[in-house]
Amino acid sequence: MRLIAHRGFASESPENTIVAVRSATEYADAVEFDVRRCGSGELVVIHDETIDRVTGGIGTVADSSLEELKTHTILESDERIPTLEEMLEAIPSTVEVNLEMKAPGIAADVLGVLEGVENRVVATSFLRQELRTIRDLDPTQPTGLLVSRRLESPVTTAVELDCDVIGANYWRCLGTRLVSRAKAVGLEVHAWTVERPLTAMLLGLRGVDCVSADRPIDLH
Repeated sequence: MRLIAHRGFASESPENTIVAVRSATEYADAVEFDVRRCGSGELVVIHDETIDRVTGGIGTVADSSLEELKTHTILESDERIPTLEEMLEAIPSTVEVNLEMKAPGIAADVLGVLEGVENRVVATSFLRQELRTIRDLDPTQPTGLLVSRRLESPVTTAVELDCDVIGANYWRCLGTRLVSRAKAVGLEVHAWTVERPLTAMLLGLRGVDCVSADRPIDLH
């Protein structure tokens, strides 16, 4: 089983920043971060629709230019909101990337940025249309469906979208037949967000391939 650093181990470093993913790569098998489009058109790495929580500023990412976003620092650090290109350049080629598309209409540009990237990158999303767009434009690009609580047939949906990966909350992986159904059709299974090694062990026994965590945990 592999360990994914959720937002670059968000409990250990300022989330979704270059310093977070760089330090996380020393321990994790993969790093996860979130991608949106800012007001001037660039793809940037930030989870929320607004900058309020992580910068103390006020405003939406979609209405803020990259220049404006770069004036803010993240969670009392000296780190700035990175572009997708900056984030990918900071990650060693041996480390897997889980890139979550948080906003509609960015899939084609995400693919453009990924051209020439040596890492295995899984483009994930709760947004099914983004996954369809990725698959239509590049059948070879790994994709992953993230399962919301409201999605009643997650494995069927992932198969219909021709995904490689399915990601779900760890309690759904433990309390339902999602994992066994996913493995039966060849899907890689990722579980989030795990805090305890015991939970990770139980998920591994169930057949989960990767667990996502906000801090390093021992999987051995």
